[in-house]
Amino acid sequence: MKLSKNVTGKTVFIIVCIAAVVFSPLGCGQKNDGDTVLASIGGVVIRLTDFEERISNLPARYRDVVRKRKGEYLEELVNDTLLYQEAVRLGLHKEKEVQGVIEEAKKKILVARLLKDRVDDVIVINDEDITEYYNGNKKKYMTPEIMRVSHILVPSRKDAEEILKTLESGADFEETAKAKSVDPTAQRGGDIGYFPKGQLMPEFERACLKLDINENSGIVKTKLGYHIIKLTDRRLPEERSVEQVAADIKAKLRTIKRRKIFNGLLAGLRNSTEIIINEKALGNYERLKKEVSDD
Repeated sequence: MKLSKNVTGKTVFIIVCIAAVVFSPLGCGQKNDGDTVLASIGGVVIRLTDFEERISNLPARYRDVVRKRKGEYLEELVNDTLLYQEAVRLGLHKEKEVQGVIEEAKKKILVARLLKDRVDDVIVINDEDITEYYNGNKKKYMTPEIMRVSHILVPSRKDAEEILKTLESGADFEETAKAKSVDPTAQRGGDIGYFPKGQLMPEFERACLKLDINENSGIVKTKLGYHIIKLTDRRLPEERSVEQVAADIKAKLRTIKRRKIFNGLLAGLRNSTEIIINEKALGNYERLKKEVSDD
């Protein structure tokens, strides 16, 4: 079956299909007679309502993809059902190792459902929560200071000194950069563009911070060579509105509330349950493990 030339996309699609089989039982009970059967595999049927329910339970980012490729999705369900039936026919589900894996998977599924019901589904974040957090953390939501500079880069100090003299005599910075700079920005008159603090080399940035707009620096040495820098613009930090950062705040509050509710749930369970830790055995873990393996 040809799904896609993109291996990654194909892999994701198959994983989604397998997940649907693992977590959604095939419909084989009593159904409305009008419920269309899409496929029958050894007596196990996949009905239209079963199929749509599986798709609806998929992560949102996959639903549209699966609906557009529903024929391939159905084929994957058929294939996995066939493999499952063969595994059961061979009695693999009765093997101790397999039962252990199934039991662990069952625990994880039940824990995930518990956390969904008792933690995720009870989180409520309203506009008042967002506004309150924003008002108490405005400094976190400032735009960074950004600068715009042009520079002339040459390989030797002597070259830089000569260029600096011509600039001090009134030469145009942009034209000089085009003629003399060895940096790729020369074709733009040396313009680097806007950048926030911390993005460029420290010695270069320190020189930029000392400049007023339209002021040229002296000679600045970096590992690239010798620079003469001109600050062409500076934008100071600005406060972003609550509307601009609402989504970020909501995600942060959700994380905070989730952790708080989860910790409360766990604390309640631990306080209401007798828990005994054999610290002595834990301290002698390696020796005890060796004794068991030797036996």
